[in-house]
Amino acid sequence: MDDSAIPTNFIDSISIKWNEVPDTAVYPFNVASLSSLTTLHLDAPVTFFCGENGTGKSTLLEAISIALGMNPEGGSRNYLFSVKKTHSELHDYLAIERSLRRPSDSFFVRSDTMFNLITAMDELEDDKRYYEGRSLHRRSHGEGILALVSRRFAGNGLYILDEPETGLSQIGQIALLCEIKRLVGAGSQFVIATHSPILLCTPDSEAFQFDDEVSRIDPKESLEWTVLQRFIEDPERAIDEFSRL
Repeated sequence: MDDSAIPTNFIDSISIKWNEVPDTAVYPFNVASLSSLTTLHLDAPVTFFCGENGTGKSTLLEAISIALGMNPEGGSRNYLFSVKKTHSELHDYLAIERSLRRPSDSFFVRSDTMFNLITAMDELEDDKRYYEGRSLHRRSHGEGILALVSRRFAGNGLYILDEPETGLSQIGQIALLCEIKRLVGAGSQFVIATHSPILLCTPDSEAFQFDDEVSRIDPKESLEWTVLQRFIEDPERAIDEFSRL
């Protein structure tokens, strides 16, 4: 087979089956960005969802994970823990186009259930070897994220991360970026929801802005980049402008 014909990603596109949705006026189908979405093509090994809170990024990310068989509250297919069912029904109406490649690893990480995920990990013997027999509860939130990505993620995997920068310093975010780059080099694909301008600099990445609609953008044209740039250029003016909103 010609190398150019070998698929590079595990999933190529995500669509909402609007003809099967019983009521488009209810959540989450009435969220502005999601209601505009038909098909999202994933062309790069790293895809970012960015935008303000409440615009549907995490909702779509969660639905993708569930549709692919991962635990709604985090982990892989082997993780069955559930503290509270909060996910929407969006996953029932997703069509995910997969390539001929199949991942040898998959994992979903969401910042708001990290504590529960670590507790579940402590109960799975096959995961203890990654962390020298020590629970990630003995590390800070940010240290736990980095340890998870650097030691548990093995490559040739599909990794879905919801705001993984939570708890990480700027240096920690750069370290996470480097781990993502390393894993992409090992044949992995990432889909990430983020507010981090640092992560948006990841090589071989693409970005989608969630607003009144979902639109493909240059990462340095994102809301995250624009706000940070304005603040760095003139902090006092930025504070004054935002205090009057």
